[in-house]
Amino acid sequence: MPKRLLRQVYETSLTKIRAGITRCRGSQFMKWALAYASANRKAMLRSVCQLVSDRFGVSADQDSWIDCNHNHVNQEEHEGRLYWVHRKGANAAHEGQPGIIPGSMGSPSFLVEGRGEVSALCSSSHGAGRAKSRTQARREISERSLEQQMRGIWFDQRISSQLVDEAPSAYKDIRVVMRAQRDLIRVTKKLQPILSFKGR
Repeated sequence: MPKRLLRQVYETSLTKIRAGITRCRGSQFMKWALAYASANRKAMLRSVCQLVSDRFGVSADQDSWIDCNHNHVNQEEHEGRLYWVHRKGANAAHEGQPGIIPGSMGSPSFLVEGRGEVSALCSSSHGAGRAKSRTQARREISERSLEQQMRGIWFDQRISSQLVDEAPSAYKDIRVVMRAQRDLIRVTKKLQPILSFKGR
């Protein structure tokens, strides 16, 4: 497609998007953004499931799908009033709501269900959380230390220098984090890593 035509398509699309946003109330736009993000996650998952099916001849268990994100704004009722709840680095944990709480690339992750704890706005942590900033981790954790921490878990050692800021010791102890929020969620399954892959 010629560059001039591409530019025209781009500008036309941008004009339509701007017009849609202008006519759209903020709350409607937030709902649209949440639906778009959810659809995007589902599209990526479908692609991965198709790839796994093609390569290994196994199909995904569609009933195990968990739509969980840790950065969103959602309109919810709490104690009889409607609020816009912004979860930044937190999962929704309404009663019975499934979720995923990851550890680090070398520690367990957990499938959970929310307990609907009202005092926490039906929320939980979304993971272990960093113990060291990326800059601090790069400065303090060596490639050798990363490889020792990842013993028994496959990862691409050719890019160890790029992964030191993701080393298990760069994160808080997930077991401590899970104990601290046992009033917010119940664990349904513990997942132990056997392989950790990070794209370049």
